[in-house]
Amino acid sequence: MSATVKKEKVSTFFRPISSVTVTNIKQMYDLYAKYYENTSLDIFLTDLSKKSGVILVTRAVDDQIVGFSTQTFFDLKVDGKRVRGIFSGDTIIEQAYWGNNALANTFYRRLIIERLKRPFVPFYWFLISKGYKTYLLMTNNFYNYYPNVNGKDDQYRRVTEAYCQQLFPDAFDREKMLLDFGESYVRLKGDVATITPELVSANPHIAFFEKVNPSWRRGTEVPCLAACDYESLVRSIVDVPWKWIKKHILGTHRPEGLELAKRQATSSGDKHKQAWLDVDADEAIERTKAS
Repeated sequence: MSATVKKEKVSTFFRPISSVTVTNIKQMYDLYAKYYENTSLDIFLTDLSKKSGVILVTRAVDDQIVGFSTQTFFDLKVDGKRVRGIFSGDTIIEQAYWGNNALANTFYRRLIIERLKRPFVPFYWFLISKGYKTYLLMTNNFYNYYPNVNGKDDQYRRVTEAYCQQLFPDAFDREKMLLDFGESYVRLKGDVATITPELVSANPHIAFFEKVNPSWRRGTEVPCLAACDYESLVRSIVDVPWKWIKKHILGTHRPEGLELAKRQATSSGDKHKQAWLDVDADEAIERTKAS
């Protein structure tokens, strides 16, 4: 990816669903259909109508939408107590802009804004993952999350069960803690990133992901959550600057399995996987957490 593409200016902003224009929707769907299969405009509109808002990424020179991420905010009752969450829906970036951190920065600012609206209500980021890459995005950047290779997550499991039952009652398998949307499910074009024995050996989180989602090749999704709590905020005050120093000054920050995954993507000629691995989302999230 050229430095020119990475530096091309974009604007990112959150827009409530009621303020999304017809022009926005057309550009969003054109981008969506380019990367997803088993979809249609009707399906896209039906899903969009259920969302609270969308983060738009627009090209500065002409305001063309080159990326977006839909968001849903909602409340739940778990064990008789109220919790609040943000669910990340469809997220897509035009290939020419892979490596640009604008969307990640805006998303995490939105997390902070929603967290502060009700500071004493437990708040979570809800997501679903059919591949290990999305799962690693969570494990690499949050402290308390579900599912966790280290266990001790009964409380988080109950919250996960509650949001799955509310959002995906027909697809949720409570016993397996998986979501199965069937063969007609809207999905990204191309194969999900392959989990090789080498990756499993290099990274315990990848090995654990395959354990909890053994049917990932068929497209089943793992429901996940990350706690946006004050414990994590306090820990990040120390950890984020230290991680930045190791990465940019000492050169010792090497996420487990990342270099191996990059080599595998390069040797297989898979530009999509390689581009994803080049995205410095980790750094973007760190900057937002530090703020």
